[in-house]
Amino acid sequence: MGLLSFLFGLSDETGKKKKKNIKLEKEMDAYELEEWEKEEVRKGNFDVSNFDDDEEDLEEEDYYNDD
Repeated sequence: MGLLSFLFGLSDETGKKKKKNIKLEKEMDAYELEEWEKEEVRKGNFDVSNFDDDEEDLEEEDYYNDD
């Protein structure tokens, strides 16, 4: 009986990991990440939101100039 419980437990964990991976892939697609960025997220080196591109929202006066 313990062997069956163990096997079903592994199956449940595998299903959870697959669902998490699918969710992560959808989130990366929503952020429109490039392939190299997706690889870094999959490896765990970065979070999806680390690649958020806010630069286009900045205006010239938003930058610091030391004149």
